[in-house]
Amino acid sequence: MTSTPAERVFMPTVSDQLPDGERPMIAIVRALPRHEEALADATATLAAAVRREPGCKEFRAFRDADHPGIFYLYEIYADLRAFREHLITDHVAAFFGELEAHSTSDAGALTQLIELPVR
Repeated sequence: MTSTPAERVFMPTVSDQLPDGERPMIAIVRALPRHEEALADATATLAAAVRREPGCKEFRAFRDADHPGIFYLYEIYADLRAFREHLITDHVAAFFGELEAHSTSDAGALTQLIELPVR
């Protein structure tokens, strides 16, 4: 179900019930038609800024080879505190504005991951 612009929420809810340690996640972001390059530029700008955050362990942005309007963001933060600090940076606020202008995505694009133990 697609939300209307007035219903879109960009700040994700972060549960206190996530396990301790690293905070991995993935986001799938879809560009509006003819906004693919603007969203690619905004995503590249975000990636450069996030990689400089002290709590960021990894931030990689990918473009779908078959669908150039779909982007995948793979993120790992040192811990939940680092992720929460990430969310209140100026560059994340700017990216939320870019998402609103150039994509159909909102906070629902972000999926928190829990790594499975290796046996």
